Order: sequence, then C-alpha cells, then structure tokens
Amino acid sequence: MDANLTADAILTKPGVGLRSLIPLAQAARPRQWIKNLACFAGLVFSGRMFEPAAIVESILAFAGFCLAASAVYLLNDVVDRRLDRLNPSKRDRPIASGLVPVSWALGASGLLAVGALGTTIRLASICLMVLALYLAVNVAYSLRLKHTVLLDVLIIAFGFVLRVLYGVYAIEVKPTSWIVLCMFFLALFLGFAKRRGEMHLMGEAEPFRRPVLSKYRIGYLDLMLGMTATLAILCYALYTVTGHRGNASLVVTVPLVTYGVSRYMLLVTVDGEGEAPEKLLVTDRILLGTGSLWVASCVLVIYSKIQLFAE
Repeated sequence: MDANLTADAILTKPGVGLRSLIPLAQAARPRQWIKNLACFAGLVFSGRMFEPAAIVESILAFAGFCLAASAVYLLNDVVDRRLDRLNPSKRDRPIASGLVPVSWALGASGLLAVGALGTTIRLASICLMVLALYLAVNVAYSLRLKHTVLLDVLIIAFGFVLRVLYGVYAIEVKPTSWIVLCMFFLALFLGFAKRRGEMHLMGEAEPFRRPVLSKYRIGYLDLMLGMTATLAILCYALYTVTGHRGNASLVVTVPLVTYGVSRYMLLVTVDGEGEAPEKLLVTDRILLGTGSLWVASCVLVIYSKIQLFAE
C-alpha cells in the first residue's frame, strides 16, 4: 500500500485526537531549543548577567524564540511530510507517520507563532520586528527557499544572528558588529557541517536525501567549512581585542574557541558527524567540556573585570 495513503488513513481513526497530544509536543522539537541559548549571549557579554530585570527579559526572549522555532518546525514537517515518509530515518516523525493530523500541526504552529509574538509585549519594540522577521524568513524557507543551494545554509545562519540580536535588544543594549559577524560565520560553519553530515549519513540513497543535497559536493563543503571556521575564529578574536568595553582580557578565551571549532571540524570531516549539531554539541564530552570551560572563562574575565593587557 502507498505510504502516503497509509499515513493519511491513520488520521481518520477515531480517538486519534487525544493520542496526538504527546506526538504533537514531540513534533515541536523541544530538544532543538538548545539553539535558542544564543538569546542569552547579550546577557552574559553585556555585563548584566546578575541584574534581575535583565535576567527576566532574557528569559522572555528565550521563551519567545522557543515558541517561534517550534512553530517553524511544525510547519516545516507538514510541508516535508510526503518526502519524510520515503526516508527511513524520518518516516517515524509524528507528522510524517500520521500520528499528528496536519490540521492539528498547522493549528498548533499558528498558535505558537502568535504566542511567540505575544511575549514581546514586555520587551523593546524592535524585538517584535526581529521575531516577525524570523518567522517570515523561515516560512519562506519551509515553503521554497530550502531547496535553493547556499541560500538554505545562509538562512539557517541568519536565524542564529537573529537569535543573538533578539536577546541583545531584549535587554536594551547595542551589539557590536564583531560579535554579530562571529555568530554569522559560526552558524554558517554549523550549517555546512550539517549538510556534510547529511551527505555522509545518506550516502548514495538519492530518494531519501534532501533535494538540495544533490547540488552539494563533499569537497566544496570541506572548503566552506575551512573558510567559515577561520572567519568565525578571526571575528571572535577581533571582538575580544576591540569590541568588548575596552577590556582586551577576553582574548585569553580565543584558544578555547579555536580548539572547540577545530574539534567540531574533526568530528565532521573525519568521523562523518554533524548531521544533528544540537545533539553533537552535548554528547561529545570534549566539545561539552570545552564549551563549559569557555563560558566559565568568559564570565570570570567579564565580571571580575580583570585587566591583563593594556587598553
């Protein structure tokens, strides 16, 4: 029997509604919310991490982006459901398998989007613009742009930049250009790594691959990985020297960033990892340890106001 018909038939079974609640929550991909921790970058690097008002605003920003991201994930899975049914690694997803009716997924997506925009009421007005832009760009991505080579990765990177900007504007500070560029190139690096990981995972199984993957080549992706990794590290180094409130002591954290990016690139190019960055970042102990040490070092340098170098 055709996979599409089988899945659609499930939706007509009585009692499917209540049984769809848990799969619906799973389809919202809460495990992906780790990406939204980028909203806290402004809180940490602005020196306001211990101010109650700034903490509340950052939590609201994080919550709003979690709702917005889940709205996008639901829409994306609805659009991709037929292709996902042909993919052994994706056909068990709640929407593709028919556990969640399309109408439920679309309704939940709309409600989450409205809820996300509603969280901006207590934040600066520019936050509404940033979140609305994120939703608009990702709707376009889900419907068409994800099939356009390079633009698919650029939009993913743009989403991370918007996360950082949203968190910064939420606490009403202005970001430096260097940290925005660093986030952009780091997100590009993760995006190209994801595409390479997908190609390694799928191999030559053309029917199961994203259509856009047929337009990429491993050699090209390796080249882009090297370029974006270099630019991300360079921009971060320049930020620590010139962009952080006149204190260049943060430069001592550059080796940790260099090691972390290099470790990630090793896992992607040698071990074929990277298809699920949100998983790799927390399951590889060395990466997790390096990231934790980097955060601790940044907090120590910023909040102890250590002056290790001349201004």
